Amino acid sequence: MDGPESHDRAVPAGTPGPVGSGRLLVIVGFDGSEPAYRALDAAKRLISDRVGIIEIVYVAHPSVGAGMSADAQIEIRKGFDAAEHDFAEAIRARMEGEEQRWRFQRRDGVIAHELLAAADELSRDYGDEATAVIVVGSAVQTYHHVVGSVPVSLVRHARYSIVVVP
Repeated sequence: MDGPESHDRAVPAGTPGPVGSGRLLVIVGFDGSEPAYRALDAAKRLISDRVGIIEIVYVAHPSVGAGMSADAQIEIRKGFDAAEHDFAEAIRARMEGEEQRWRFQRRDGVIAHELLAAADELSRDYGDEATAVIVVGSAVQTYHHVVGSVPVSLVRHARYSIVVVP
C-alpha cells in the first residue's frame, strides 16, 4: 500500500478518501464548536462498517504567551484543564451507543502541527496497512478566512487526507 505521502490532498466532506483494506485511523480536531461536533459526527460515518479507530484531539493553544505573567499562565492552564474535562464529558455523551473504538487526548501547542503529529504517531503505531485521515470543522471566526485557519494550514502541510466539515 502507498505511504501517507500519496494522500496529500483535501477531500470533500463525506468522502472517505483513499482507504485500502487496512485499518482506518480518523483523527478529529476538537474544540467544542458546532463545526467540531459536525466533524465528530462525520468521523463516525467515515469509520462505520470499517476496521479502525477515531482519535479525538483537543489542542490547547494559548493565543499569547510571551510576556505573560506566571499567574496569567497558570490561569490559562486552568482554563485549558477545565475545557479538557468538559470536552471529555461532552464527547463521551456524544459517542454513547457507539462501540468503544474512540479515544480522546489533549495536546498542547500549535493546532495544525499537533493534529499532524497525532496522525504521524498513529500511523507509526499501526503501520503501513493503516490509512490516516484528519477530520476538522470549518473555521468559525470570520478573520480566520482572511488570515488563515487550521483547515487551511492542514491542507497546505498535510501528508494525509483532510476532510473539512462545514
